[in-house]
Amino acid sequence: MTDYSLASYKIIASEITQRIHTGDYSPGTYLPSENQLAREFEVTRTTIRKALNILKQKGTIDSFQGKGYIVRQLHWEQSLLQFYSFGHNIAENILNPATKLLSYQKINGLKNINEFLNIELWEIIRLRLMNENPLILETSYIPVKYLPQFEADELKQNSLYNLMKKNNVNIIKAKEYLEPVLPSLEDQEILGINEDTPLFQTIRYTYDSDQRLTEVRESLIRGDYFRFSVEMTL
Repeated sequence: MTDYSLASYKIIASEITQRIHTGDYSPGTYLPSENQLAREFEVTRTTIRKALNILKQKGTIDSFQGKGYIVRQLHWEQSLLQFYSFGHNIAENILNPATKLLSYQKINGLKNINEFLNIELWEIIRLRLMNENPLILETSYIPVKYLPQFEADELKQNSLYNLMKKNNVNIIKAKEYLEPVLPSLEDQEILGINEDTPLFQTIRYTYDSDQRLTEVRESLIRGDYFRFSVEMTL
């Protein structure tokens, strides 16, 4: 159990976010007052204001003078201009992140990708979770020669890119395509969602320092939890 008397404002912000995800604080309702939250977490109101300001900046809540803080529809925001991963970007901002390894097996290539024709590949399927709540379904295809051996637990605990780096495969860039989709029956079952829950489908092509295609990754990302952004200047 978290010792909130020692908690920083970032941990408190994550805990409040978690409560929103689990429905303790529903969209359209007001959060407890600053005084109530300060008493619960055993910190000062200044610390609570810092935590709430994080949520305001993310668009999770709005504030109304004299009324308090109201919960908006919750999304994790991810810039499309940055290389991101669950382990490095998302997991550090949520409570109880976890990875469930659904399957891994060797297959004989992918017919729709020239670089992966008739070569031995790993097909690795992982489910990303927050507090046991499924968020992202990932399927990665990696040539066996770039990842010749590993332990199953490493696929749950480590980044695939870090595992490849141990074999002197250094990832330097990726190209990613994103489109909205609706879930299949299988997706609904795995992600625990309804047929009308929107998903982002991303296809990522990852390259190493020798410009070799080292991974193709298809991700199904819950649209009721995530949004993507692009910052532009004139």
